[in-house]
Amino acid sequence: MKRFITFILFCAALSSQAAQTGDPIGIAAEKYFRETFARLGEVAAKKPTPDTFRKAMKPCAEATDGFFGGTYIDTDYTIRQVYYKRNFLARGFSLRKVDQLTYFWDLMDKSPAPQLSEPGHSLTQPIHLIALRYPILTNGKLEGVVSMMIRTKAFLKASGLDQCSAWKIICRGEEAEEDGNLSDHYREVKLTLPSTEWVIQYDPKEE
Repeated sequence: MKRFITFILFCAALSSQAAQTGDPIGIAAEKYFRETFARLGEVAAKKPTPDTFRKAMKPCAEATDGFFGGTYIDTDYTIRQVYYKRNFLARGFSLRKVDQLTYFWDLMDKSPAPQLSEPGHSLTQPIHLIALRYPILTNGKLEGVVSMMIRTKAFLKASGLDQCSAWKIICRGEEAEEDGNLSDHYREVKLTLPSTEWVIQYDPKEE
């Protein structure tokens, strides 16, 4: 029950923030992540194990536009199961080796909660992705983490950024993604999202 109440408060916080911004891009972005985290939260609520993870994740994967993959992560932050069998080589990989995730694992250790990573891509993997994580909890104790990656272009479409002439996403003070050259009169919206802060700057297309 306590877990359910916490999740309701989490969703309400995103909803109220969206109403306060009054910015169409900000409202759409918050709505997108609120709904996506709700689906991932349903997966975590099933308390999956590596053996049951794929079955638990299937409804979320099928309902999420741009779904790229999912993982079950243990309390040592090692990948123990993957949603798509083709990604089997990822099993056994320690995410503690990824320096960019140290901040998030420290947060998960101190206060387990949903997390959103900034958009990113590697030099060898040109696909742009956003990662979402949700803790599996029992009486407040962390038992594991369910995670999924979505294609950044799906978020851009849902938020309306794909229709802008230029945009930039800044996460925790650092530029994460951009497209085009912003004008001197760009719009800006600041969003407090799960375990992070985003600043979205954009120029609407001229009609």
